[in-house]
Amino acid sequence: MRTTRCIVAALVLFCVTSSLSAQTNPDVIVGDLFDVQLWGTENGIYAYSVGTESCNVGDTLLNWVQATPAHPVIGQEMWRIHDGVLEQIGISWLKHSFCALSLSECDPCQLGTGCEALGIGCSDPYGTGLNGEQGNLGPRSQVNAHTGVFPFPYSAPPALTVIDKRLQVHEDDLDPALNVGAVYLVTSHYVTNDDALAGNGNNNSSYREVVIDPVTYVANLAPGSITERESPGIQAWQDYVPTVQLEDVQIPNDGLFIVGHNVTDNGNGTWHYEYAVYNMNSDRCANAFEVQFPGNVTVTNIGFHDVEHHSGEPYVGTDWVGTYTPGTGVTWETESFAANQDANAIRWSTMYNFRFDCNAPPGVGTGFLGLFKPGTPFSMNLNLSVPTGSNVLPITGFSCVPGANDVALSWTNGDVYDSIELSRDGQLIATLLGTDTSYSDPGLSPDTYTWTLQGIQGTDSTLTTNCTGIVTLRILSIADDLGFAGQSALEIPLLSSHSQPLEGFTASIQIPSDRLTVVDVTVSGTPTESNGAEFVELNSGTDFVTANVVLDAVGPFAGQTIPSGTEVGVMRMIFSVALGVTDGETREISFVNGLGSPAVDNTVRINGVDQIPTTVNGTITFASQPTFIRGDCNGDDLVGIADAISGLLWLFAGGLAPDCEKSCDTNDDGAVQIVDMINLLSFLFVANQQPPAAPFPGAGVDPTPDGLPCQ
Repeated sequence: MRTTRCIVAALVLFCVTSSLSAQTNPDVIVGDLFDVQLWGTENGIYAYSVGTESCNVGDTLLNWVQATPAHPVIGQEMWRIHDGVLEQIGISWLKHSFCALSLSECDPCQLGTGCEALGIGCSDPYGTGLNGEQGNLGPRSQVNAHTGVFPFPYSAPPALTVIDKRLQVHEDDLDPALNVGAVYLVTSHYVTNDDALAGNGNNNSSYREVVIDPVTYVANLAPGSITERESPGIQAWQDYVPTVQLEDVQIPNDGLFIVGHNVTDNGNGTWHYEYAVYNMNSDRCANAFEVQFPGNVTVTNIGFHDVEHHSGEPYVGTDWVGTYTPGTGVTWETESFAANQDANAIRWSTMYNFRFDCNAPPGVGTGFLGLFKPGTPFSMNLNLSVPTGSNVLPITGFSCVPGANDVALSWTNGDVYDSIELSRDGQLIATLLGTDTSYSDPGLSPDTYTWTLQGIQGTDSTLTTNCTGIVTLRILSIADDLGFAGQSALEIPLLSSHSQPLEGFTASIQIPSDRLTVVDVTVSGTPTESNGAEFVELNSGTDFVTANVVLDAVGPFAGQTIPSGTEVGVMRMIFSVALGVTDGETREISFVNGLGSPAVDNTVRINGVDQIPTTVNGTITFASQPTFIRGDCNGDDLVGIADAISGLLWLFAGGLAPDCEKSCDTNDDGAVQIVDMINLLSFLFVANQQPPAAPFPGAGVDPTPDGLPCQ
């Protein structure tokens, strides 16, 4: 069909040529990307081509003359968006077009022509077979995309493999295991002389989403996708990631760059800065990029990404080197034009990425783009998101070391400050002298905290310096309890409070032997009961109890530990109570190092280290009657709906009898009946109802003795 139309075109060539001499505004765009073909693979590189449909949306004919420089060349590219970052991952050589049809893909074709011009409103398709035909693919390096001028016939080496000259993409850029959740795109870019002369070269690229098969790497158009006309690949970054900002940078007397930037919070006191520079059609290209910000900050993970030229294009592929200079910013650059005309400059229809992490949040700033080929201007200024800097030297070496009862903060001052502001979790807790280098933060509960320091110097200040530490509250404590004369088994737990897993402990406890006699001592808690500790040694005498418990002696302390928590039981001590005590009589059970034989001290093992805990002694108050909480029918020291359920199950469904029936007698009438459970539920869920009778809400003895049993 194309050959036939070319023959017809010869009959109207003079008419077309005369018309073209008066044209004012030819405008070629990519109206559709309608197919993708995989040709094969070689050495881990896959070769594709893209089917394209061009449209003339101008008001005059567009030259399409075969075997002369007066025809469009067609480039194809592939892109990937992964983890919010757009990168160009493939590029082809250029298809040299040879005959224009007169279809109506974009608009109704108003003026059809022969092969040698694309009519007004008309479209022309090139399938994947033609756009991937290696014999008609010429190098990009011979084309000035700003003017649309190129030599014809072009010079090019022959294709030797299936991937030569075609749209090449590395397997690592397609591997689904390396690119989880990635979105892929293809673009095409038309360049021709009369379109460029009319000033319409900035709308000649369009993109469309494709899907890559995870096994074969065959590419297909994404279901429901459309061709985003007059939108180059970099526009997809903003379309898919709305926080991205794009800036057009038109070079005087040359082509267009588009610069993109996006900043994301890493969540650890640093931010990721991502920049992309796309050369639409600048022949001068770019060889330097700088992000400018003042002051002294911490910059890490400086990175760079480019797209690989291939198949004999002369360009050197050496990566640009990025360097951070305090007070200036981060600069990337490649060789100058004078040093190497084939340096790895950002050539037309390619995009390079620049990135780094920084401990300073973003603000509005500047940068510059250095132009590669000689001309005026030498560079272009840019508006960018940049780290907010400071001219005051920062605080360094900030550490936070949790102790038994406080956190020791220390640091090194990098400058002479008027004052230093210290915050914890974003709240200012102290304004220190400008010469201070340490601080003690006491009385913190078990938790993870972040402290922030900032040196103040006049109206300027340092960037913040952070330190994050876990406060481990290392406490061994004995719960207060009430005993009563003649009780056969008074159980008192040994408790531990800690915010990290407990790997072991030793305890040395003094017992008041005139009132208590040790009956039994056992370890408790998880996993000591369920899995068994690696080592347990328990001893007791007339006036002491000692314990040496190792849960995990080797590590990594992942399973054989007692989980963190507040007041976790780690040992049970059971005593008999001597007869003859009086109501209200008290004794103290206390922690005393060095008891037993061999002598034992009080320690806890956390993170593989024996640490000295804070200890809290327990006071035992004796009573001649048992103590209980009225309403605590299930004996868990709390009063709630579970107690009513427990009581109802006992009364009517064969449930377990309570240890203390007095606790279920909520109205204190000496009997446990359904009315007691109704009273309890009314108190819990109906406003202004009477609470259970005394003792409530704390434990105590029965003020009206009765015959109900209570253990």
